[in-house]
Amino acid sequence: MKTILIAATFFMVWACGPESSPEGRSKIRDRNLQEQLDSLKTENIQMKKEILLIKEKLKMPVK
Repeated sequence: MKTILIAATFFMVWACGPESSPEGRSKIRDRNLQEQLDSLKTENIQMKKEILLIKEKLKMPVK
């Protein structure tokens, strides 16, 4: 009986992870979205730098 109680308690603790609640899932989703947004910002900055370099090589006026 004691073993069953311990196993049931372990299962309940294991089942209550961050993915098991709507709030936990939304936090995981928000974290993933923030990481994607940060990555896009970094890419955008790099693309702007590359465009400026291309404009300089072509001697185009920079706005």
